[in-house]
Amino acid sequence: MKRNGKRALGLIGIFLFLGTSLFASSNEKGIEYYRAELYGAAKIFFLGQKNQPAAEQAENYYYLGQTYYQLNQLDSALYFYQKAVEVDPLYPFGYIGEGKLELKNGNLKVADELFKKAGGLTKKDPTVYGAIAEVYADLDINDGVKPALEKARKANKKYAGAFMVEGDVLIKQGKVGEAILRYENALLLDAKDKLAYLKIARVYKDVNPPEALNYLDRLLAIDADYIPAYALIGDINRDLGDYQKALDAYEKFISIQGVPLLQQERYAQLLYFTNQFDKSLAQIKVVLSQEPDNNIMHRFEAYNSYKLENNDLGIEQMKFFLQNTEKERHIYSDYLYYGNMLLAKKLPKQAIESYEKAAKLDSSKPEIYKALADAASAAALYPEAIKYYEKYIEDGGDAVVATDFYYYGSACYQLGKEIALRPQDTPQTPEALALESVEFNAIVEKGDKAFSEVINRVSTSHLGYLGKANLYALVDLYDQTRSGIVKGVAKPYYDTAIEFMQSNNENGARNKDLISSYLYLLSYYSNIDNSDALVEYSKKILQLDPNDAKAKQTLDILKVKY
Repeated sequence: MKRNGKRALGLIGIFLFLGTSLFASSNEKGIEYYRAELYGAAKIFFLGQKNQPAAEQAENYYYLGQTYYQLNQLDSALYFYQKAVEVDPLYPFGYIGEGKLELKNGNLKVADELFKKAGGLTKKDPTVYGAIAEVYADLDINDGVKPALEKARKANKKYAGAFMVEGDVLIKQGKVGEAILRYENALLLDAKDKLAYLKIARVYKDVNPPEALNYLDRLLAIDADYIPAYALIGDINRDLGDYQKALDAYEKFISIQGVPLLQQERYAQLLYFTNQFDKSLAQIKVVLSQEPDNNIMHRFEAYNSYKLENNDLGIEQMKFFLQNTEKERHIYSDYLYYGNMLLAKKLPKQAIESYEKAAKLDSSKPEIYKALADAASAAALYPEAIKYYEKYIEDGGDAVVATDFYYYGSACYQLGKEIALRPQDTPQTPEALALESVEFNAIVEKGDKAFSEVINRVSTSHLGYLGKANLYALVDLYDQTRSGIVKGVAKPYYDTAIEFMQSNNENGARNKDLISSYLYLLSYYSNIDNSDALVEYSKKILQLDPNDAKAKQTLDILKVKY
């Protein structure tokens, strides 16, 4: 009976290592996870196995030992290697595990005795010697690799695993091309060696992504449920910018318990980048439940809250992230989004502080200057707003739109208004008046160019025409407050704006702006005592708003019925 048990165990080892599907161990999936370096998933799988036959229980314990070894939990590794020997003393791999720990501790003689014992149990099983070769390769004792592989090939000259071990050694030596040839040789001997396909794809991942995907496609044609492949498929497609394919792959990969958090993080990030903000937040919670100090996830948590317009929560989340992350790891978008949320909460000066930090981290991003301009306008800091709009318009390229010119022109209007309304109760020197005039005229000129660009870009909108008219009304205001004379500089601009708005006033959409334009003309005609025009425009106003107080007052003064 013992002899037959030995033979059965040897066959199990051969079939597992070669990937043959004559019969499958209940540990097969876990072994795949382990060999693909998914140690967390392997541990969960093996610990979950119950009521196994002795041979498979020994195998389970051995791979648990292997998994704990890779997780650097050597006491646990030893325990499970010993359990493998205890459950089935004829199972050779338990002794190999014990030998690995002895070799690691420098006990070469003891390790050699354990390896010999393992080999003596199944002399015709190449996987035993392949496992011993893996031990030497793992510990970088390359002198021990070759003799072990020679014994493996003596047991079976078509043993594909020997090429796999040689490839692993060459990878560690940086001989990538030679390593690929070894893995390819393994495939010549076993066209269904899933691990060989995976390792070749890993090598090609960064140097030739399409070729890596080709090997992964061939792998999945053999086994569409080979979970380790999907992590690599997700990573490659993520790097290539094919986010949907990456998401699909990650979704399959993270369905397995214990897989690395890296792909779970990347899945959460891609959900954010594809505007699936609620799903991204849900995935972030999964990651943070396992790794509460994951700063990348705290960053994207705040980003998602911003995108979902949950600004109160987003501000608190961003504060937490910035306070608990080294400054060297902050990026411009952290402060850009933080500023956006502060601005949304009507805290423009705090937003400016945040945007300025963003600009220090990356001054090449035009959107920062647009945000600074908007915040400065909201804070009534119009000189700063004008400066930032000019920077954005200069650097923004195709991103700059007519609306940006309109807001730039509006900032010029507001600054011009401030200058025009400056108190004149204190006498100023001719020099000061001249400087002020130069300042004012420069602002008007900038505003004029801005509104002209609005007209040029959106000829169907009234905003450029009305913006110009309002801007030149400031010139009249400026002259009036300093000389008492109204020249009517704005009149032709209002005439143009009124004509445009009257012909584009469906459902009275322009009524409010028409009334404001007519009120300017009332002021103008009042200054030149043109009663007929005053009556005309007062009635035009009342046609649009029968309750307008200014129009009524004007007609009352002129004793005209309405």
